[in-house]
Amino acid sequence: MRNIFKIWLLAGLVSFFMISCSEDKIETYSGPDAVNMWIGTTRDSAEMSFLALEPTLTEYDFNVELRIQSVLRNEDRDVKINLGELTTAVAGENFEVAENVTIPAGETSVIVPVKVYKKGLADIEGGLVVELVIGTSDDFIPGVYGKMKLSFAGDFPKNWYASTTSDVGAIPYFWGKCTKNKYQFVFEHLGTIDLKDYAGWNYTPIIAMQNELNAKLEKYAADHDGEWLPDDDGSKMWFSAGT
Repeated sequence: MRNIFKIWLLAGLVSFFMISCSEDKIETYSGPDAVNMWIGTTRDSAEMSFLALEPTLTEYDFNVELRIQSVLRNEDRDVKINLGELTTAVAGENFEVAENVTIPAGETSVIVPVKVYKKGLADIEGGLVVELVIGTSDDFIPGVYGKMKLSFAGDFPKNWYASTTSDVGAIPYFWGKCTKNKYQFVFEHLGTIDLKDYAGWNYTPIIAMQNELNAKLEKYAADHDGEWLPDDDGSKMWFSAGT
């Protein structure tokens, strides 16, 4: 009787594990093979200004990572890179990027450098843009993040600049005229020359930024024995109407 009980118990355990295994099947990716683009943790856009680099540097590489959304394969596969309609830079003159890239066998990603050049940028208001778009190839289609907008500039704009509109709205009425020194101060504070987040006629964020910038100027003066940062004409830098 005891042996019969053991047999039934063993049979029950085997059945349990078989059912568990059938219910816990590991799902594998079955969609179309696609490619997404990233720069670090950024997946839509990136920007830089040569003003933030050493003055002797004349070129810069955006290292764009192509990540495949696919099962691994033991063969090389090709990715096609096109230029999008947002591109204002001229290939071969302002930038260089490969049109066709190989994902090596067994790999899930590859780094593609986009080399941009400083020459000629100083006279271009707001800088230039390269928009990369994954094209359809024999191996891949564009993924959800199949576009990457790269913006680069060589000098500060001559006017307050926002990429989303030619009218920056109320900024000049609260920050004053655009000067190189003031724009550099804003750039050092924000890390970008693009003021799209502040453009418009909603005064609240513009006034808040005005107060924040002036507070930093006051702190600088307090930390330097009352010496203020100068504006382009040598006067005290200050963000307000008429300055």
